[in-house]
Amino acid sequence: MKNFINLLIVLTITVIIPLAVLLGIWAGILPQSLQVGIAQFAVIAAIVIIVGGNLFLMYGDIKTGRYKKH
Repeated sequence: MKNFINLLIVLTITVIIPLAVLLGIWAGILPQSLQVGIAQFAVIAAIVIIVGGNLFLMYGDIKTGRYKKH
């Protein structure tokens, strides 16, 4: 049951919420200022995820000594 709940949470975050936002923008329901805010948040979140993920992976490689010369 826990796995099913996790699946629903992931689907909600990755599919349903972005789809609702896109449909709201397409239908003209969301005000323009909110659209700009959502776009800025999306760009900032993408940068944080990309840079943070790369730093996390590099830290793991350094910690395990993956590139150490033997």
